[in-house]
Amino acid sequence: MTIGQRLAPLIANRAVLNDNRIMRRIDGTHFWVTVCGFGYNPMRPFELAVWTFADLSESGKQPDVASTLTERERDVAAFLVHGLTSKEIGKELNISPRTVDIHRASLLRKYGVRGTPDLIARLLA
Repeated sequence: MTIGQRLAPLIANRAVLNDNRIMRRIDGTHFWVTVCGFGYNPMRPFELAVWTFADLSESGKQPDVASTLTERERDVAAFLVHGLTSKEIGKELNISPRTVDIHRASLLRKYGVRGTPDLIARLLA
């Protein structure tokens, strides 16, 4: 299931969506951003929607994400922040839970932390 498929029912119910995620700039560097969105047409939620993006690294709230992260590590990190398990992340990314664990271990090593709670704290610091 894509992010759009997961968000459509929420937007159709006129919910205000708000989350943090890793995005990539045009120059290829990565950064944390807060995304807020609201859809005005419940029948076609993406037809008329307002989205805002706030770069947390520019405000000093979050340092730039290490440029050494792979695309898959960024995906796994984003799901970890949202509290998903390895099995749930694997289903979302169409990979095995063991592969998710390998990416998680790589993230732990790159961020110099010992466990997932510490990793999430570093990602959200």
